[in-house]
Amino acid sequence: MKLNYIGIIGAIIAFVSIALPWWTVSETSFGFGTTSNWFLYNAGTSGAGLNLWYNWVALLLVILAGIIGLAGSIIPDDKKMLMGGGILALLSIIIFAAGLQTDLSSHNSTFGVFSSGTMFGVASFSTYLSYGFWLTLVAAIIMLVAMRYPKVGPQAPAPPPSPPPPTTGTQEFADIN
Repeated sequence: MKLNYIGIIGAIIAFVSIALPWWTVSETSFGFGTTSNWFLYNAGTSGAGLNLWYNWVALLLVILAGIIGLAGSIIPDDKKMLMGGGILALLSIIIFAAGLQTDLSSHNSTFGVFSSGTMFGVASFSTYLSYGFWLTLVAAIIMLVAMRYPKVGPQAPAPPPSPPPPTTGTQEFADIN
């Protein structure tokens, strides 16, 4: 069976990105710092009071992207599945970032997807998209690039060489004389 190893790597990276934080809030107050990580499957304390529909949609899209990218890497001559996996991974990060920013804006939060500042003149904060988000982008790019590469694997055995044509006995005796 021939496999597209590049596509398989992209699918694995998509699955790994689910276990990593997608958004991080870092706060420092009186010299002590805290970090709150936002995972697709658990927004933690940062997600309190927010409508998390985009979290679940992004999670579903990343899972589908990984499954479709893996299938497209295994099924013979199916580069469209790799393209579908890459597009779904891209959609997941777009929906997550846009949904999070919209949700934060609708709650008049001092936080944004990317933001930094001070709160109450004492605490400083910064927010940013984290490892899981960026790995999903990498997975999408890898799956889309994998479409351009052929699948590799064990080749069918080459047919044995054909035997030489039979010779007639008269030709052999003619050469002796």
